[in-house]
Amino acid sequence: MAFDALTLSVLREEWTTLIGGKITKIYQPEKDEIVLFVFNKQTYKLLISANANVNRIHLTQMPTDNPKVAPSFCMLLRKYVTNAAVTDVRQMPYERVVEFALEVSDELGYRRQMRLIFELTGKTSNIILTDGEYTVLDSIKHLPQDINASRIIMAGARYSFFAPQHKIEPFDLPRVREYLAECRTPLRKTLPEVLLGVSQSTVNEILYGLDENDHGIVNNSAILDRLAAYREGLIHKQPNVVLQNGTPIDVCPFDYRSRKGEKLFFPTLNEAHDRYFYLLDRTQRFADKAKSVSTVVKNAVSRTEKKLAAQRQTLLEAEERDLYRQYGDLILSNLHNIRDRTSLTCTNYYDGTLVTIPLDAQLTPQQNAQAYYRKYRKLKSSYEHNTLLVEQNSQLLEYLLTIKENLRFCTETEDLQQIRDELVSLGLLREQHARKKQDAPVRPLEYNVEGFKVYVGKNNVQNNYVTFRLARPDDIWLHTQKIHSSHVVIVSQEGEVPDSVIEIAAQICAYYSQARDGGKIPVDYTRRANVKKPNKSAMGFAVYNTYRTVVVTADRHLPLLV
Repeated sequence: MAFDALTLSVLREEWTTLIGGKITKIYQPEKDEIVLFVFNKQTYKLLISANANVNRIHLTQMPTDNPKVAPSFCMLLRKYVTNAAVTDVRQMPYERVVEFALEVSDELGYRRQMRLIFELTGKTSNIILTDGEYTVLDSIKHLPQDINASRIIMAGARYSFFAPQHKIEPFDLPRVREYLAECRTPLRKTLPEVLLGVSQSTVNEILYGLDENDHGIVNNSAILDRLAAYREGLIHKQPNVVLQNGTPIDVCPFDYRSRKGEKLFFPTLNEAHDRYFYLLDRTQRFADKAKSVSTVVKNAVSRTEKKLAAQRQTLLEAEERDLYRQYGDLILSNLHNIRDRTSLTCTNYYDGTLVTIPLDAQLTPQQNAQAYYRKYRKLKSSYEHNTLLVEQNSQLLEYLLTIKENLRFCTETEDLQQIRDELVSLGLLREQHARKKQDAPVRPLEYNVEGFKVYVGKNNVQNNYVTFRLARPDDIWLHTQKIHSSHVVIVSQEGEVPDSVIEIAAQICAYYSQARDGGKIPVDYTRRANVKKPNKSAMGFAVYNTYRTVVVTADRHLPLLV
C-alpha cells in the first residue's frame, strides 16, 4: 500500500477542516489506537493507529468503541487536550510524521500550547504528547530506548524530529536528472532509497510500462515526465480503493495504472482510506469466521475421498466373486477325482480351460466347496453394499465440493450461516444451541442488465431459492457446462430476452464458477421450465436436457450490481 509521505501530504491537506475545531471527546478503542472527536461546525472523527501491521491516520465515519475503563494514555490525553483547539496540522517535509498544534486553557484561564505527534513508521509507529516546548509527557507505545541515541521518547525528554535525510526530493527534476545520468543500477530497487518520501508502490507506478535493463532505465526523460505526471495526479486526485475478487488490496491517491482490479472511487482520500480499512477489517473478520467452516468442509472432503478409495478398492476385489462360486461347483462335481488333499486339477467346464484349485488339507472336499461358497456370498454381499456406498459417497463428495466452491463466493455473515446450516443438516457440525433456530434471510445477488433483473445464488440454499422459488417457468436459467457454478436467472419480464443480456448473464455465471480463472467457459442456458430437481437429491442440485450453449469469458460486472 502506498502510504508514503506523498500520500500523507494529500491526506494532511484534507485535514484543514479540523483547524479551528475543538477536541470534544477522546477514545482509545485499542492499546495502540486513539480516536479524536473534533467539532468544527460538525463533528469529525480522526483515527490514529500505531498498530505495527496497519498503522494509519485518517478521518473515519465507522463506529468506534469506547472501553469502560480508559487506558492511562487516553486519561492523559483527556486531562491535557480535551476542549483544546486545533490551531494547525503540519507534516515534517517528506517524512511520515504529523504534528497537531493544539491550544488549551488551564483551570486559571491561561492559554498554553500542546503538541500531539504521530510517527507513521511501521513497527516503530508511535503517538506522542508534548507540551508547547516539545517536552514529552507520554507516548502510547514505550519502545526500547538506547541511552546514546539522539532521539529518546520518554516522559521528561525533549522530543526531536528525525534527522534530515541526504536524499533527493522527488520533484526536484534537475537533481533527479543528474542522478539518472550517473545511475547504473536497476532503478526499481534504488529509487525508493534515493528519493525522499516515496514507497516501492509509488516507484512501481512511476516506472510502470517503461523498459528497464540491468543498467537502469533506457529512456531517462520518460522518468522525469512520469514524476511530473505523478505530481499532477496528487494535485488533481482520484482517490480509489483497488479490489481483487472483492478483497481490498490497495488504496491510491489517483488512478494507478500499475494497479489492476476493480476500483471504487471516492471524493476524498480520507474517505478512500476509511473504506479500505473498513473493507479490510471486515474481510479479515469474515475470513476468521469462515475458517472454521472451511476446515470442516475440507476435512469432510478428505474423509469422503478416502472412503471412496477404500470402497472402490473393495469393489475391484469383489469382481472375482464368481470365480469362487465356480471353484465350489467344480469341487463338488469332481469329488471322485480328488487325490491330493491340497489341490484339485480339473477341466473348468465354464470356459474349457484346465484349472488348479487350492484346497485346505484340514477340510474335507465338501467343506472346501462350502468355504468357497461362503467367500462368494461374502464378496457378493460386499459388492452390493459397497456399490450403494460408492453411489452415496460420490453424491456426497459432489455436494461437498459445491459447498467448498460456494465458500469462495460468501461475502456476508448470512451467506456463511446458510452454509453452516447445510453442514448441520449433514451431521458435520453441531447445532449452535445458543443461537435461536431461525433461517438466515436468503439474499441472492441482484444485477440490473439493460433493464432486466438477473439473480445469482452464492450457495446451495440461494441456488435452490433462485431456481425453484424465485424464477418463473419462462425465465432464463444459466449454469456452466459440467462444472460447479452458481445458478443464474434472468427475469424475462414476459418478453424476449436480448442476446446481449444473455451474454452478460453468462459472463457473470462464469465468474461465479469453478472455472472463473480459465479462458473461454461454456455456459448453458434454457427456460426455467426445463430445469428439474430429482427426488431426494441434494439441495442446489438440478438437471436439464434442453439447452443452448454460449462460450464466454468470466466477468463479475460489478458496476451492474444492484
